[in-house]
Formats: sequence, structure tokens, C-alpha cells
Amino acid sequence: MKNWILDHLRLFTAIVVFGVTVIVVGIVMITSYTSYKNYEKTYYQNDLDMRSLAAAAPKNVEINDNFKSKYNIKLVSEGTEAKVNLEAKSFADIDVVFKSEATDNLLGNMTIKVNNSLIEEDDIAVDNEDWHHLVMSNFALPEGELTVVIESVKNKTMPEIQSITFYTSAAASLA
Repeated sequence: MKNWILDHLRLFTAIVVFGVTVIVVGIVMITSYTSYKNYEKTYYQNDLDMRSLAAAAPKNVEINDNFKSKYNIKLVSEGTEAKVNLEAKSFADIDVVFKSEATDNLLGNMTIKVNNSLIEEDDIAVDNEDWHHLVMSNFALPEGELTVVIESVKNKTMPEIQSITFYTSAAASLA
């Protein structure tokens, strides 16, 4: 065996170096991944804490008829007003199902207020008269009552509202 190792010293060295390299790279990757996950958790908690203190505002407002929320608690309310009680600070998505005539600016025909904060977004176009989903995603909301009110704009035709669906990251119930 000793002669075999001496005769194949380069091969033996390569195997040992390769093995050590794989172990070191694996440890670095696992450490990096764990650090990133911890950073990401801290980032989202800080984002929730800070944004929940400010007026309710989504990060994105769009028409998305194929929307799937990443939050697992779902509450559905019919009509143009809804109240939800949040048991803790929460990220939330709000999905309004509506039917409207084609328009270049949907929010020019109706106002949406979330906890008395007006949702403002320019140029949300509706291409055809059909049922659509207006998705307001990634709110950071404080603990307590969440109120959504949809009203018509004076002298404008308000879309028909079928439902308001809430997706949250914390326990919630319809008020």
C-alpha cells in the first residue's frame, strides 16, 4: 500500500485537495446562506415595524387576473366596504374583484382608502369590460382594525365591486 501511494502521489494529493476543497466550499456556502436568511428575516421585520407606523401604502398596485398571494391567511368580504381585525402587525395584500368599462385610469372612476389613506396610482388601464383583479400588494399594517372603503368619484361611473379579499401574514378576522 505504501508503494502504491508513493507511485500515485499526484493522484493521492489531488484526491485529498479535492476533498478538502469540497468541504471548505460547502461550509462557506452553508454559512453564507444561513447569514443571508438571518439578514432577510431581520430586514423584513424592520420593514414591517417601520412601514406599519406610517400611512397604509402598498408597494405595488396593478391589474393582475392571475394573482397568487404569498400570505396564507385569506378573508373575503363582499361589497365596497370591509373591516378586518389584525391580531398583530402584518404584511397584507388586498385584491379587489371588479367589473368596469374599458378605461385608461381606473382610479379616476373610484377612490380606495385603506385606513383612511388614499391609494393613488396613475394610469391603471382596463382593456375590456370583464371581471378583473385590482391587486394592492405588500402593505405593512399595524395591529388592530384595517378598514377598506371604495367610493365613486363624482360624475364618474364607478366599477361594479364583487369582493375585497385580504391576504395577511398574521391572524385576522372580518369585523
